[in-house]
Amino acid sequence: MSDTIEIPISGTVQNNVRVNVRQGSPSTAAPILRKLDPGTTIQVAALAVGESVDGNAHWYRISADTYIWAGACSGLQQNAVITPAQPLAGPPGRSTRLNQVPLVIDISHGDGVISFQDAKNAGLVGVIHKATTGATGKDDAHAARREDALKAGLLWGAYHWGTAAEVGVQVENFISWTKADEDKNMLVALDFEPTPGNQMTIDGARAFCEQIYARLGRRPVIYSGDTLKSALGSTKDSFFGEHRLWLAQYGANPTVQSSWNTFWLWQYTDGENGPPSCRAVTGITGDSKGHLDCDYFDGDAATLASQWAS
Repeated sequence: MSDTIEIPISGTVQNNVRVNVRQGSPSTAAPILRKLDPGTTIQVAALAVGESVDGNAHWYRISADTYIWAGACSGLQQNAVITPAQPLAGPPGRSTRLNQVPLVIDISHGDGVISFQDAKNAGLVGVIHKATTGATGKDDAHAARREDALKAGLLWGAYHWGTAAEVGVQVENFISWTKADEDKNMLVALDFEPTPGNQMTIDGARAFCEQIYARLGRRPVIYSGDTLKSALGSTKDSFFGEHRLWLAQYGANPTVQSSWNTFWLWQYTDGENGPPSCRAVTGITGDSKGHLDCDYFDGDAATLASQWAS
């Protein structure tokens, strides 16, 4: 057991110089686990007292047993504790749940990951990672992160950002890169959002969902907000209604298009906008500004797991 003196905190810092992540203790004698390039936004779990370096004995603990020297970093930006001005619409307990660690996050190669295990220990249950875009785009962080997340006991999902490219080619790009046809436990999703100059049509989204189902035997989750609402208008579309909706809406009162009675997941924040809520997960640093997409599931971890790849 460590004798290190710590004060639990929640916030982010940025390192001003390249910094060593030390494992085991806040000391220059501790092994170097990895190095972080200058300007990295780092989620902090505690302020620790350790070896004095240039007269500064303060260190930040950034995961279960890893430390960085505070003297290499900018001032701590503590996560604000916000009291909602008004209750959110929705089932009882939604406001409380939104202020807890989200069960699901969605990330891409542009988001920093320090430790999926720390994220799991903090309460995270599932990760949905960008896999592909259009006919040829591939997220090169997907495969390695999938392996790490599964080792940590997290649920794994992959999403495809739809474009105007030929749908069959997009489907092949997604399946060949994710190997979703070999992993029946992987959630698959279509990202149907604004793509200026390269927009997937509603018919393209329909064809993508049809072809994914034909290839995998399971329907993709559809991620969208105003794009889907505008495309469908007031039409109640039974085809799309058969697919689970992953709603993107940062307002306090989420509303769905009439093809659905409710959402399956709700992306309630991009880490900057959205209702008062938890917007950080230990072990995940988010984008270059420390922002993280967080998703609300109206149920517990066991229910989420039972529905994940269905």
